[in-house]
Amino acid sequence: MARHRWTVRRLVVALACVALALRLPALGGRVAHFDEGRVAYWALRYHETGAVSYRHIVHGPLVRYLDAALFGLLGPTDAVARLPVAVVGGLLPLTALWFRERLRDGEVFALAAVLTLNPVLLYYSRFLRSTLLVAACAFVAFGALVRAADTRRVRYVYAASALVAFGFAAKENALVYLLVWVGAAALLVDHGLFRPHTADTGVDVVRQYGERVVAAARSPDRRLLRLVGHAVGVVAVAAVVTLFFFAPRVPDGVGLWDALRRPRLFPVVVDAAVTDVGSGLSYWFGGTTEPGCHQESVVTAYGCFLGRFLRTLALAAGPLSVFAVGGFLLERYATPDPRPLVLFAAYWGFVSVVGYPLGTDIYGAWITVNALVPLALPAAVGLAFVVRLGRAAFDAGDRVRAGVVAVALLLVAGQVGVTAATTVYGEPQSAENPLVQYAQPTGEFRPVFERAAGASDAAGPEVVFYGDTFVEPERDSPVPPPCTDLQKALPLQWYVARADLDATCAADAEALASQLRDGEPTLVVSTVEDAAAVRPLLEGYETRRVDLRAPGRETVFFVREDTNASASGTSTRADVTARSDRVRPGRP
Repeated sequence: MARHRWTVRRLVVALACVALALRLPALGGRVAHFDEGRVAYWALRYHETGAVSYRHIVHGPLVRYLDAALFGLLGPTDAVARLPVAVVGGLLPLTALWFRERLRDGEVFALAAVLTLNPVLLYYSRFLRSTLLVAACAFVAFGALVRAADTRRVRYVYAASALVAFGFAAKENALVYLLVWVGAAALLVDHGLFRPHTADTGVDVVRQYGERVVAAARSPDRRLLRLVGHAVGVVAVAAVVTLFFFAPRVPDGVGLWDALRRPRLFPVVVDAAVTDVGSGLSYWFGGTTEPGCHQESVVTAYGCFLGRFLRTLALAAGPLSVFAVGGFLLERYATPDPRPLVLFAAYWGFVSVVGYPLGTDIYGAWITVNALVPLALPAAVGLAFVVRLGRAAFDAGDRVRAGVVAVALLLVAGQVGVTAATTVYGEPQSAENPLVQYAQPTGEFRPVFERAAGASDAAGPEVVFYGDTFVEPERDSPVPPPCTDLQKALPLQWYVARADLDATCAADAEALASQLRDGEPTLVVSTVEDAAAVRPLLEGYETRRVDLRAPGRETVFFVREDTNASASGTSTRADVTARSDRVRPGRP
């Protein structure tokens, strides 16, 4: 038995290696999504200036700290920006080992396989967004609590506390996970009270526990004092981790490091962190009555989002979804002694399917990650059951039934493989890809920024954004150039920043003509609708057209023909560590 368990552990570790191998290659092959560009810019800004604070619009600060550190070591690229999420997604299958006392060996292996190969989890492990991070932190924290129950070691509870805080530092909906856990636990309590094993009725069970609590309160012993002490310690760990990530860092002002050097400033830093977190929670959980999904009411908007959620599950996670439902039904109704672990994960996942469409205002397939990670556990139970059926049929000499099961499993494996190959690697930014969100550029434009970075003879700004689509002088965008409309131009600003380019705006042809008189920029960015008006002014420029959205907002890049194209790839800020102390005039 010990040898068999050791074999399962090695297989799970091998699957984690496969997961990393699937997530790391060509990590920078896809152009940055709108959200990726914004997060990557603020990580680069922190690396350059050392100043950072919680900005709720880009969610928790965890990934910005990780990216900023990596930018200093490896340079600011799309691949490096996505690396923390890819590594976390690749290591997530190892969590299956923490459930080994409550799952069969085949189920442990199946759980690791599902977390490794599911196309949705694979795609968003290669995406700079914190959804996978918070889901992974919550799932590992759940595993830690299970290990605490199995081993009676309190260190796992402290680990779970820290992991929940890490999840909150990744994304604010970590609080939603806690609420879902409370609901799932309540359902398990209801199961236990409906058919109790230790008493005649559920009321008797409640009475027994109540008497124990009253007795412990009347005559507290050392165990109770230890329990209270650990409870305080668990809360303290979560608070310290949260403060560490959300406290501002201000090189020329009052920040976390100043408070550590001068403790009298600590209340100021705590107050700043609490204020920032409060405003962020108010923004994300304050609620809105405006329907999304282009619907006229909240009810129809919810139906629209739920339909798109289920469509994503059907097209990109069909086998996992089917096995999850089957595993839950098997555990709940076809097992003499249902395992609370499987039921808890199933309730967690099913509530997420129903709930997350209600809390979204703009659909992105990434929200399905919140449901798929917990549903992987009942899916593993269902998958392992089918494998056991086939093996039992084979051992019994029923080759027909065993063949049917084998063919079914091969079809499932083929469907998963083909879906992953097309959505993750073949067409990762195609508008036809069910995992691609609207704000994903569908074409390649990064070489034009590399060429602009390689041109050193520009007398003025190297990049000019042109036209009223991209330019809004009154907006004062926090992401340079401040004259751009952030919502319409991202992720272009990320590529301007990482190439260390000066950029400005020209609202109309007259303003652009003025810019050209001062010096020809290397790159002019315009929509296709505005391109005809400026083309006569840009003699000696070649063009490239790309959809900045999936699909839509066709954008034209005018690149000066005398730009040294051979410099692309080496002229961007790969040497950012050596140049990060140089901030050009006009960059905040």
